[in-house]
Amino acid sequence: MPKRLGIAVLSFWPGLPQIQAGQEVLGLILAISFALAMNLAIVGRWIWTEAFDAVWVDFFLTLAATHWVLSFGYTVWWVARCHPERYRAEIDRLYREAIESYLQGRWNDSRRACERILTLDETDADALMQLGTLFARTEQPGGARQAFRQCLEIEGGRKWRWEIERMSAKLGGL
Repeated sequence: MPKRLGIAVLSFWPGLPQIQAGQEVLGLILAISFALAMNLAIVGRWIWTEAFDAVWVDFFLTLAATHWVLSFGYTVWWVARCHPERYRAEIDRLYREAIESYLQGRWNDSRRACERILTLDETDADALMQLGTLFARTEQPGGARQAFRQCLEIEGGRKWRWEIERMSAKLGGL
């Protein structure tokens, strides 16, 4: 819950919660477009009053206010409905199921459970590592390399660096 609260607090500037949650492109688009509209409104209203007609200044102010309200509403909705922490219990259950299926040799069941985890939280390093190991075990080196690469790219994947390097050496490199 604290991470979700931190994201909600960041929503007072559009784009910051998305950047903090790993959605950098969306966050930058929201932040830059809001800053542009707000800066144009401020410049036109108080700094360089002859630059824009009053109608344009009002338009920029309305645009900035609407942008802020929509971004804030989207962020609150996302934190309440879609944030990965909301699905933590389901992810834990699916991870146990994936490991159990893997140990019993039910490769497809294990793969489906890992992929379901990644639909709930695309930054789950443990699921990516398990999926890469599964692909390596079932002689699918392309899928294994892709899963290992994704795992290394996310923040939580650094803990698996040694194992990934060892597995990629067996697969012939990433």
